[in-house]
Amino acid sequence: MNTTADKFITSIDPRAAREAAQWLMRLHSGKHSEADQEACEAWRKSDPAHELAWQRAEMVSKTLGMVPASVGMPVLDRPALLERRATIKTLAMLIAASPIVWATYRAAPWHEWAAGVKTAKGEIRHMTLGDGSKIVLNTDTAIDIAFDEHTRLIKLHSGEIHIETAVDPAHLPRPFVVQSENGRVRAIGTRFTVRHDAALLESRTHVAVTQGKVEIRALNNYTAYLLDAGQKTDFDDDRVAPFTRLKTGTDGWINGVLIANDMPLGEVVTQLGRYRSGILRCHPSIENMRITGAFQLKDTDSILALLQKSLPIKIQKRTRFWVSLEPA
Repeated sequence: MNTTADKFITSIDPRAAREAAQWLMRLHSGKHSEADQEACEAWRKSDPAHELAWQRAEMVSKTLGMVPASVGMPVLDRPALLERRATIKTLAMLIAASPIVWATYRAAPWHEWAAGVKTAKGEIRHMTLGDGSKIVLNTDTAIDIAFDEHTRLIKLHSGEIHIETAVDPAHLPRPFVVQSENGRVRAIGTRFTVRHDAALLESRTHVAVTQGKVEIRALNNYTAYLLDAGQKTDFDDDRVAPFTRLKTGTDGWINGVLIANDMPLGEVVTQLGRYRSGILRCHPSIENMRITGAFQLKDTDSILALLQKSLPIKIQKRTRFWVSLEPA
């Protein structure tokens, strides 16, 4: 019997890796039959290379979350064959590769590169979807839009979106869902914001509701949480954090404005850093200075210059891409 170490070290036959990827897709489709399950078992027993490839496939799925069981394959299994083939190809590559490659895959923005709609650093984009719903993409955001006869789905890979849902014109109304790596958010007559902070070791999804309510389900938690207007929360794969009150002006970015109401300077710098390339840092000794005002996000250099005039701080620029706020 192969040990865990064997599964990590032993090379995987490329053909077996591809077949394992195909079986993984089929058994996570939500449409597989008992005959499919038996056929997969027979395939695994027919060759030791098949069994090793299947064990590696399950490790890839668990480690990278590429085929989460709670989501199944409603998007990947739709008639978009090119997308399905591309997914099988990627899965097969990861099954045949070493876990070092998996970590590289998770750390690199592959999902963002494959997304249907993207914004650059500092860009804010307004869109109207096919059902009449309105969506705003904040800076450095990547999404896929996947509407079919069953669901209106937005896949949020990274960044932040604001959605104002419309009444579904379809004969049978479809749920409006935002899916992130951590789980799903379902709109209930709503205006709401979802932000996904992706990271190699940990990722979280933040939700804020300004009108109506949303239902939140974490990836590995079957409990549904209802978030009402004026509330916000965040969640990871396993649990949803306690709800807190939503501060006025937190959605000012929709109109290109950062609204600071007694906001710590460190938080202001963190927010500005999302809209500019390079590194923007704040010295710990000044990060608790309080800031109140409204700032146009399209020109972060002007905001920094204004802060320098208004506060006992100085702006240190090593290069245009490395800026620090220091005590004066």
